[in-house]
Amino acid sequence: MRILKFFGVFLITAIIIFGFVIGWNWKTFTVFLDNREALLEGNEWIIKTSSLKGLSEYMGENPDHSSVASVTISQPDSLIFYQETSGRTQGTTANFFILLAYAIEMDRGNISADEQIHWDQIDQYQLPGVDESVHQGTYQTATERGLITNQSISVENSLILLSQFNDLALADYLWWKLNPDIWDFIKTELNLLRTDMPLPFSGLYLAISPDIQSMSYDNISDFYSENPKTVWRDHVIHQSERFAASGTDRDQILDYMDRNRLGITFMQERDAMAFFPKTTPEEMTNTLQKLIQQELINKNVSDMVLKFMRWPMKYQSGIDANFTDYGAIYDNRMGLMNGIDFGTSAYTGDTTVQAFYLDMLPIGFWFHASGGHMHQDFMQRLIYDPAMIQQMNTVLE
Repeated sequence: MRILKFFGVFLITAIIIFGFVIGWNWKTFTVFLDNREALLEGNEWIIKTSSLKGLSEYMGENPDHSSVASVTISQPDSLIFYQETSGRTQGTTANFFILLAYAIEMDRGNISADEQIHWDQIDQYQLPGVDESVHQGTYQTATERGLITNQSISVENSLILLSQFNDLALADYLWWKLNPDIWDFIKTELNLLRTDMPLPFSGLYLAISPDIQSMSYDNISDFYSENPKTVWRDHVIHQSERFAASGTDRDQILDYMDRNRLGITFMQERDAMAFFPKTTPEEMTNTLQKLIQQELINKNVSDMVLKFMRWPMKYQSGIDANFTDYGAIYDNRMGLMNGIDFGTSAYTGDTTVQAFYLDMLPIGFWFHASGGHMHQDFMQRLIYDPAMIQQMNTVLE
């Protein structure tokens, strides 16, 4: 009888705890339940990519969705080019051009590095459920570093934070402060024929949400595919504008996204990354070479962008063991792992610039690989580790 009572109490307690945990996290639970098929996608690669060698092998077997360009400045014949002319989704590596635009405007005297931004203005661009933890972490880090005073942060410090954290709301706020003419200037000055300039992330994500657009997901895809880039670009900008403005539209969007986020599956969100601004690894490494050679517009502009990107030298543990200089912008979002970087090997003294893109990744595999920031380790090793360089060359053969 005592045993029955014990198991009865145990069962009731377990049910209460289970119900509390599931109830408290019901929204997250249902999201993963609805995407259970996606979470199994690419599981065969999880064991195979337990090492960086496995990641290079994945690239070799999936050339349609893998690209890398790695150029050692002092050794022009020492190239690693793999699908380098393929158009790839930039994700937050597009923030490089926001950094560049601000460096140009500060060099011209149009923007002051000390100008203060009130954090509430940045919050205005944060979409519910879309990289919210990154936005919160950016604010917390800025506070801990003493970069925020009276809820305000300088333009210069905000750009350094953007390079490190790729906070989408911060990127949007900075995007909207710029004169839009800057984008045509950059494309022309750098001869970027296949590189799209940044768009506000709030507008991009709203533009791929069927319920917010009152269109089916297939119709959104058709709209993107059938219209010129300028039409899509204008549409995305308008979506960001209507969200940031106070009023009924914003309230309705917030209410919907609080309950449903984007209203699409993991697979659809991954596929919709194809609608985001693109570039090619070849054009990005050419741009990074100009940066290293201090020819990105001019020396002063180049120095500012280098400063913004060098956050790993100060904040990434152990980086100085392998590099005397290093800078990067990484991205990691649904089905996407990207990065651009430059680094001077502590062993050879050679400086390398790189652009790395994996897109349309199987969802299950992406969760595995992204959790350990595998692409960041891969990119760094590709600069200083001869074995990793040889492995990648083997894949290219």
